[in-house]
Amino acid sequence: MVRSKLNEYLGLPYFTNSGRHKVMSPNNALVGKGSAHEIALETIDLANQQNIKLLDLTSKQIYNFQKKNHLGIDCSGLVCHLLDLKYDVRKTSANMLTSSPISSPVTTLQPNDLIRQKNGKHVLLVLEVNKDLITYVHSSKDTKGVVVETKNIKDIPNDGFWRAN
Repeated sequence: MVRSKLNEYLGLPYFTNSGRHKVMSPNNALVGKGSAHEIALETIDLANQQNIKLLDLTSKQIYNFQKKNHLGIDCSGLVCHLLDLKYDVRKTSANMLTSSPISSPVTTLQPNDLIRQKNGKHVLLVLEVNKDLITYVHSSKDTKGVVVETKNIKDIPNDGFWRAN
């Protein structure tokens, strides 16, 4: 199921609702926790308000439009939506996703497991395990949004591996 949803999220910008751009909004798409569908609808609404024709834009221009308008998704929002977790996405953090009772620690990775990073401030979602090569998806300002990467497990800094309960 994760692979079927993944393409909807690839290329979305990273956004977290903090710092100078923090907003109080009932709209998940405006706080870094929206689904791909919610972000797409908000992109269309904002483009219409600004008289911008999205069909005339390249994917890079749409990405830049979304960034400028603070649309995107953070790492925990991405994991919640891809795994279809039944928690309030707005109240879920990377730390919570990689802690009990949501998850349990594991020693061997398999698809849909979580890799905890940065003392629980970032989370990666494992897509594939091929011996020591791990393919995962995450959303980060360092990668400029949602990306899939493959690395040797030894080259992935981590604070442990977790499996959603």
